[in-house]
Amino acid sequence: MTTPSTGATVLRPDVVEFLTRVREHLADLSVDERDELLDGLDADLSEQLAEGGALPDPASYAAELRSAAGLPPGRTVKPRKARARTLGAHLVAAPDTLRERWLGLTRRNDLTRRTWTMLEAVRPAWWVLRAWIAVSLVDQLAGEWESLTVLPTLGVPLLGPALLLVAIVLSVLIGQGRIWPGSGPDRTLLTRLVLAGLNLVAILAPLTFHFPDNQPYVVYRENGYRAGYLDAAQRPGLRHGSDVVRNVYAYDAQGQPLQGVQLFDQKGRPIAVAPQSSMGEGADRQVTCPWFNGTTPLFNVFPLRQRAQRYGTCLGKVDPSKVGPQGFHEPPLASVPPATLPDAVPPG
Repeated sequence: MTTPSTGATVLRPDVVEFLTRVREHLADLSVDERDELLDGLDADLSEQLAEGGALPDPASYAAELRSAAGLPPGRTVKPRKARARTLGAHLVAAPDTLRERWLGLTRRNDLTRRTWTMLEAVRPAWWVLRAWIAVSLVDQLAGEWESLTVLPTLGVPLLGPALLLVAIVLSVLIGQGRIWPGSGPDRTLLTRLVLAGLNLVAILAPLTFHFPDNQPYVVYRENGYRAGYLDAAQRPGLRHGSDVVRNVYAYDAQGQPLQGVQLFDQKGRPIAVAPQSSMGEGADRQVTCPWFNGTTPLFNVFPLRQRAQRYGTCLGKVDPSKVGPQGFHEPPLASVPPATLPDAVPPG
């Protein structure tokens, strides 16, 4: 039946229940095949009942749909009412029941139908995005800390793009139901819940990513000279307003540039830039390289040397033939005006 004000079809509960039973008899088909067979039937059946008609037997109706579409007969499925009403049976049927109810909601009126049709059209984009999130998460958790990139690197040239391509293929095949957990009655409740959990992780994982230029101000909590250095090598670094500080150039009181200046705050904690600091992209990308105290890298001694490097950081393992030589860049200012101290503090 339709509402007088909007003309939209209102689905009856018995129609939703009937289609759920029909879907059970079509469970051996793929999701796309079932959706194609049942598309639009909810509205037609609701209007048929409103005109005094009756719903047919779900098993017979499913068999007629198969025959009309030229599909082979399916295996016999016992009606749910004939099953034992155990908690296990309810849990096994829960995903299909929830999906059917959700599809019923999406077909309540023209607006929900159009919205759901649009979302279904972009579903392959989610499969690709899901694969990218998975590989990016591995990239964030493995090896040296790096900011997020469009093509995950994993610190090794071509490894990230190759892994991303494999992940996209697998994600698309999973989305199409061609591989685990597949489609039809052979899917177990556990595999479906695992897949739902992985999708949830893919949705929440970007909240943990380190986006470019998203480093907080440096804050050190450990005490001690060596602990401060180790902390400086692991934590994000300095900012100047909204810009991330990649290198620091110091000048003496006469305005001449200095080298090897070690910076500390009032508590003896190193004031350091982040080890993952980089500038530019592609062939123009530059990374900063630390000074050392024995084997401890120091990122609070300035200026830092730089080198050309497409991927990773100066501390990561790279092919020496694919990085440039380390060297000090020219300071941004050749000299600055000299600075003096007043002889006495003015009154007041």
